[in-house]
Amino acid sequence: MTSKILILEDVPFDVELIEREISQSGIDFLSKTVELEEDYVRLIDEFKPNLILADHSLPNFDGISALEIAKNKCPEIPFIFVSGKIGEEFAVEALKRGVTDYVLKSNLSKLGPAIKRAMIEVQEQIKLKKAEEELLKSHWQLKEAQKIGKMGSWEFDILSEDMDASEGLFRIFGVEKIEQDFNFSRFLDFIYPADKKRVSDTIQEALKNKSSFSQEYRILLPDGSLRYLYSLGKIINDTSGKPLKILGIEQDITQRKLDENKIKESLKEKEILLQEIHHRVKNNLQVISSLLRLQSRFIKDPEALEIFKESQNRVSSIALVHEKLYHSPDLASINFSEYIRNLSKDIFHFFHSKAQNIKLKLELDEIFLNIETAIPCGLIINELVTNSLKHAFLPEQKGEITLKLFKDGDKITLIVKDNGRGLPPGIEVNNTQTFGLQLVYFLNKRINGVIKMDTSQGTSFKICFEELNYEGRASNGE
Repeated sequence: MTSKILILEDVPFDVELIEREISQSGIDFLSKTVELEEDYVRLIDEFKPNLILADHSLPNFDGISALEIAKNKCPEIPFIFVSGKIGEEFAVEALKRGVTDYVLKSNLSKLGPAIKRAMIEVQEQIKLKKAEEELLKSHWQLKEAQKIGKMGSWEFDILSEDMDASEGLFRIFGVEKIEQDFNFSRFLDFIYPADKKRVSDTIQEALKNKSSFSQEYRILLPDGSLRYLYSLGKIINDTSGKPLKILGIEQDITQRKLDENKIKESLKEKEILLQEIHHRVKNNLQVISSLLRLQSRFIKDPEALEIFKESQNRVSSIALVHEKLYHSPDLASINFSEYIRNLSKDIFHFFHSKAQNIKLKLELDEIFLNIETAIPCGLIINELVTNSLKHAFLPEQKGEITLKLFKDGDKITLIVKDNGRGLPPGIEVNNTQTFGLQLVYFLNKRINGVIKMDTSQGTSFKICFEELNYEGRASNGE
């Protein structure tokens, strides 16, 4: 049977990797890819997918919104997140919202088994639903299905206050079937004390609103052990609309909860490992910077000494990125405005003799950048601010260097300018013999930026760029 898979993804290269992994898993499928909300909603109705794979973050849409749409339009369809990074809090929240599974793009080998598992679960749910519809005709079939799915069902008659439960429910509770005097109060006795009031309040709220309900809670077994259940319930009304009965299904999800905890522990371990990597890279770069500083003490040639000092500054600007990532709660990006403040402060401190009469003006919006974009941008700032301090002002001349950072849509603008004497006539960024400006030109190409130079009042460099995504990094050979 051919499975129809709807892929919500904005990176074509990632789509190719996903489709190749599905194919290699032996799954016969037909796929369509979208990245906009309107196309996504339309294809749910037209394409009628059997499965949805979604990135959790897109430029104009997001996975959580896509999940909510799918829950409303096709709640029976499995929904799997396939993302480059998923934080612990996001993963837990996604599971609470009803996502079927999630797979990291760095571990796509798990995608095939996840899809097969999701398809199997869908088939089991279909079988269970069919068994419930044919309850009067095939009670034995329902009991077997509940046993396989670790599920149990119950029915509460609101008028008589009688409650009837399947053998599966008592099997989950770890007791023999109670044939007489089983009521809602005794049902609540099995629930873990801390969860009892919440379960009761949820059902009462559903009765008040005449709505269905779902929730997770814990039960306490006779041997003292805890198990986790997922509950689905529906209010049955009479012809006048008055609540008549409550039908409920309970499923033992203890194993899923244990798996969630393992995933949380694994994610935490990976975060600690990544922090350690950034910490070690930063330390190694600082060692290189120190070696350059020590070596410079033995250099007599002023021009060679200047090259060593500038190289030391460049290494320090890269080390500062890794230091920020080490301390950042989000290991994938840093607060770049905060980084600029620290970097510019370090540069002014390094050139303190030249910077005594120079004022630094910062106009920075709070913008976060990934490491691939932050490092070249940091080096560009280092070069331009260093050039201004070294060449823009005469000795003892007062002046000002301004750094601006702001965002307009997907575009980020960086401006570095001074009110000094300006560059010599005829100098162009893309055609110059000075190493500093050559480096700026090279780094600007690396981030796919557009650079404009203005020398009408001092010297101003304006660079417009977008944060590099996976495709952008790959195309630059990273």
